[in-house]
Amino acid sequence: MQIEAIGLVAVGLGLLGWTVGPRLSIPIFFASTLLGAAAAIILTSVGDANIQPAHLLLGFLVVAAFANRNVLHAVPSALAFPRAGFWLLLTGGYVAISAIIFPRLFAGATYVFAIARTEIGPGIVSMPLAPTSGNITQTVYFFGDIACFLVFYAYACKPAGLKAIAYAAIAAAAINLTFAAVDLAGYWVNAGDLLAFLRNGSYRMLNDAISLGFKRIVGSFPEASTFAYFTLGFFAFCTKLWLDGIKARFTGPLALLSLLALAFSTSSTGYAGTVGLLAALWIASIAGTLRGPVPRATLISIAAAPLLVAIFLIGARLNQPAWQMLESIVNQTVVDKLASESGVERAKWNAQAFINFSDTEWLGGGVGSVRASSFPVAVLGNIGAIGAVTYGSFFFGILFRRKNRWTAPFPAACQSGARWACLTQLIGASVAGSFIDLGLPFYIFAGLACAGPAQARSAEPAPAARSLAPVLG
Repeated sequence: MQIEAIGLVAVGLGLLGWTVGPRLSIPIFFASTLLGAAAAIILTSVGDANIQPAHLLLGFLVVAAFANRNVLHAVPSALAFPRAGFWLLLTGGYVAISAIIFPRLFAGATYVFAIARTEIGPGIVSMPLAPTSGNITQTVYFFGDIACFLVFYAYACKPAGLKAIAYAAIAAAAINLTFAAVDLAGYWVNAGDLLAFLRNGSYRMLNDAISLGFKRIVGSFPEASTFAYFTLGFFAFCTKLWLDGIKARFTGPLALLSLLALAFSTSSTGYAGTVGLLAALWIASIAGTLRGPVPRATLISIAAAPLLVAIFLIGARLNQPAWQMLESIVNQTVVDKLASESGVERAKWNAQAFINFSDTEWLGGGVGSVRASSFPVAVLGNIGAIGAVTYGSFFFGILFRRKNRWTAPFPAACQSGARWACLTQLIGASVAGSFIDLGLPFYIFAGLACAGPAQARSAEPAPAARSLAPVLG
């Protein structure tokens, strides 16, 4: 085990947050999730697996939260049937079983694409299904996700906790943009990678890629697609809060700057999530006006969105260089990418994951065994049909279950923003998600989205499915 300097700093911040309380520990933890290229601890005995600062700080947060009787009291309600937490915990149980049993039960029965150490470093190779260190690390990550969901669910059951989480998300969005600005500044002034001190993880770093003459924004992450995926959640959260008139002086500019960062990331993940979010938000906003009064920002967005799109497209079409640039972006990030070496390779991962799903009798090869390039495909390849049903029920609970949640304007708006953040990250992960782990911010937003006032503790039958607009809006 190798403890990094960043790990020592994380321990110090964890102890400080423990001493001061949630008003400090929550923002520290949320900000630490941005350090996607950093490693606090490197486990040399487990294939140089990385423990990121966020997972190290999660340990402090979990112990402190569960030592608080008021916080602990909220956990059973999160796990009550048929709430989202119940299905997430059930998925966790199946994840553990799959990681232990399936790589041994189906050993050699199918070939999988897995991360392995090669002569030139970590790489993805085709190999017979067998137990690997990935079964351990991915299972640990998933149970960390469960703990993260429960902690933030419990905190969000109290007004002060919910406010702390919402403000921490806004602050993290600003910090994420700051890292992006530093990343670009280092390139523009030929100062090199100014965030190199954060890139100590044993990952493949693609922080110097150029696309169409632009420096691809990676911020504090290993690559542009990961930056885009995390930024999608903050963009969706801030956009929905701005539409609802919550801290509009902050959330509006943060949403706009996040949109620009996504545009210059030249990531298909970011583009898919952005287009999906904006289209769904516009439809939901129109539906909201039919149900009753809506904030002024929502009315403005409904009227202005089609006009802005038309002006943008017409203006670009009339300016030949701009139109050629737009065509180049679309071709390189969507059309040509499918035929590129990377696109062909990722298509092979998905095709093989479907084969793994079939070869394992729809049970999956076990968490950490199968590498894919789309989140739904990764779920099928790793935890099979049973895991897909339980995990899917968790997502249904986040997006469609509304009973016993907050109804006051501010908490309800924050929960609506959290639901949109989860939906947007799901869209992005469906384009390029390699594992079933969706990242800690997703489960923070999920916990926020599912919580309700502390006095609401009874379990009730699941409601029927509703339309997208009233549920997310």
